[in-house]
Amino acid sequence: MRRKQFLQYGVGAIALCAFGRLGKDTAQAQDMSALTSAANREKLCSRVLAGRIDRIMGDGTTSEVQLLRLLQINQAPLHLYGDLPTIYREEGAIEGVNYDIAFCQMCLETGFLQFDGDVRPEQNNFGGIGATGHGARGDRFDDRRIGVRAQIQHLKAYATTKPLVQPLVDPRFSIVKRGTAPLLGQLAGRWAEDINYDKKIMAILRRLYQLSGFF
Repeated sequence: MRRKQFLQYGVGAIALCAFGRLGKDTAQAQDMSALTSAANREKLCSRVLAGRIDRIMGDGTTSEVQLLRLLQINQAPLHLYGDLPTIYREEGAIEGVNYDIAFCQMCLETGFLQFDGDVRPEQNNFGGIGATGHGARGDRFDDRRIGVRAQIQHLKAYATTKPLVQPLVDPRFSIVKRGTAPLLGQLAGRWAEDINYDKKIMAILRRLYQLSGFF
């Protein structure tokens, strides 16, 4: 691994690796539960340090409780949207999209569900699909699950040429040049004109992982 890439993840990631290895070394003196926990930490550590943190296609890492925690500390209206972590995990898993990235993108696009931009809450448009600025409201979806599904499908359109698993609900899927943005950093200038779009999502993603104890 290149030194620059390794340093990107910081001392916290190194500590996570060390803790995981320590757990593995001492697991023989512990019960099966402790062994499983150590193995999970080792697996997570390997995934983070392998540079997969910004790859759109892949498994999410966080739990629903951890996603809710991110919303809570940012004063999102959990009484209205407490089911979103479950929906993101389910819809992301079906299409093979990293739901951690999709969820953090939603947090950016909606202002942590405050909807302080052009898109209104009743649109169920959590990815800002079609909201091109200058007051354009963007697309509307029948319910929040369909809205999340459309965002997941739009991410998949950019990230890979693989076919969709579920019926198409993203109205702009066909205008995307498939497979042009497999990494989060390649969404800037494509999903949004903001050249720092990917960096803003990454900042939220790293905060999520810090809250979850990964860094």
